[in-house]
Amino acid sequence: MTTLGIAVVDYRSAADSAGLVRSIVAHHHDPDLRVAVALVDNGDRRAPLEEVADLARRHGLLARVLHGHGNVGYAAGNNLAARWLRDAGADLIWVLNPDARITGGSLASAARLGAGDECVVGATAYRDAGGTVRPDLGAVDLWTGRSGRSPRPRALTYVAGHSVLLTRAAFDRLGGFCEEFFLFYEEADLAVRCARLGVPVRVVADLLVTHAGGGATGATTDLRAKSLLTWFHASRSCVVFFRRHYRRRLPVAVAARALYAGRALLAAGPAAAGAVLRGTAAGLRS
Repeated sequence: MTTLGIAVVDYRSAADSAGLVRSIVAHHHDPDLRVAVALVDNGDRRAPLEEVADLARRHGLLARVLHGHGNVGYAAGNNLAARWLRDAGADLIWVLNPDARITGGSLASAARLGAGDECVVGATAYRDAGGTVRPDLGAVDLWTGRSGRSPRPRALTYVAGHSVLLTRAAFDRLGGFCEEFFLFYEEADLAVRCARLGVPVRVVADLLVTHAGGGATGATTDLRAKSLLTWFHASRSCVVFFRRHYRRRLPVAVAARALYAGRALLAAGPAAAGAVLRGTAAGLRS
């Protein structure tokens, strides 16, 4: 029997995690597929997550709340989940954000990605505003660090971090997520390492996932509404990414962050600009 392990890093968003679990249950139709869910408590609010775990168990899923470690960030939280899932026998690890929802297809489609102990990373798909199904991929400019959905000639394409599939072999070969990243750029870092290690990336086109975005972090495309947490960590992680993988371009990326601080100042005020500059400096010191 194949075991699909689902990793959910929760920061005070148990209601979102409950909605995710309901969408998991609604798309689980294969009696030969065992599903295990690891709920990582990064917000020191165990009780509501235990209720989510109970919800999962009532529908036949194996579930565990991992707690007591404090807020270790997104990458380290997913590594914690993956370790427990591997111990539970997971053949495939599916990283999902609490505010993600499975909206089409079956969990069996995800499980097929890991057939035969292959070393592969997978992306799910989404339906755009026009109704077209598209691979759920992002892109980061390899000079400025600016990220978005649209691929560019000088950009790195990566699997969107709110829904990442990794076979057990791929997770082991990659060594999981890089814990230098607290928030943001984990998936771009993963893409670089996949390319260097020859780990292929595939799209599970019949498995659809939506993502509300920014529920716990305040990440949004509206510059006026971004949280200071997002301004800081997006800047820090951008610099860490270039320092790790593209050191010769680091001065350009830092300059781009300085310009971004100017945009933050105009859109959201001095606190936002200060968070960008502090995050940039923290990335250089890391």
